[in-house]
Amino acid sequence: MAELTIFDTDSAGLSDCAFRWLTEGVRELAGIDILRSAERHRISGEGSSRVPALKPHGDSNRWSYVSVAPRDTFDVRYNPYVSEVFPWLRRSIDDRPESVSVTSGEFTDGGEIGDPDVWISATFDEDLPEYVKLIIHLDEMELLDPKKAQGTQDRLLRSVRWVCDRYNVVYGHLSYHHACEMTELERFLRGEAGDPTVNTPRWRSELRGYSWLMVISADVAVRLGGADVLLDSQAFHSVIALPNGSLLLQATPTFREYRGPAVENVYRAVRDVLVTGEFRVPPPMPGVPPANMIVLPD
Repeated sequence: MAELTIFDTDSAGLSDCAFRWLTEGVRELAGIDILRSAERHRISGEGSSRVPALKPHGDSNRWSYVSVAPRDTFDVRYNPYVSEVFPWLRRSIDDRPESVSVTSGEFTDGGEIGDPDVWISATFDEDLPEYVKLIIHLDEMELLDPKKAQGTQDRLLRSVRWVCDRYNVVYGHLSYHHACEMTELERFLRGEAGDPTVNTPRWRSELRGYSWLMVISADVAVRLGGADVLLDSQAFHSVIALPNGSLLLQATPTFREYRGPAVENVYRAVRDVLVTGEFRVPPPMPGVPPANMIVLPD
């Protein structure tokens, strides 16, 4: 999962960011236009309580839908991903839902909805009114599979740059999916030290974590000595200055190489600005992501 944190004191600006991410930025990740034709699709003015009953139509073998999780309810509302639902999508975003997502993939041979190959979200936190977080959901295996890795990585980097070139991205990370979108570091910190809601506003002075691909704010970059110092540290394959002064850091040429010494190099380069707290290291459990992207205390 890749997450980009955008800061803006203008509520309308955050809404516009989320809307454009879900209607324009998604094309950077998909590499194709995933919009469906409104023909033969029932559109709900309030959103349906079920995933749309999408079926192959014409020469398109792709399904796409949008989902909205309103605040203070367990309901999720759905609509086909067609341009005609964009007004509903914008209204939903303006209401600051917990999350809104676009999901797309190819139909199975039997004409059923298959696994998604495009899945992006925008999330809002009522305790963080000046932020929106844009998320790219990825299967790690697509970054490790020799046949798919380069294409997946190219699409990921293209999507991240699309956001960073347009909005005030003050932090970004790539992690396994954890509750509340915790970073790999936050996952192992006790109490408030590992709480993303507490740590997010600290972007001017601290990092919530570190990862293969990350964005650090201009203020944090200064604390670390600047772009040249970070590049000279040998911890990063690339250091890119962004329009807002933040830096986009990529540790190794490929995600597959971000293991062992590469992780340790990144940790040493940024450890002075990491959030701190008491570590908790639970034993490995089935279904729980490994701890291979973080340096744990002895």
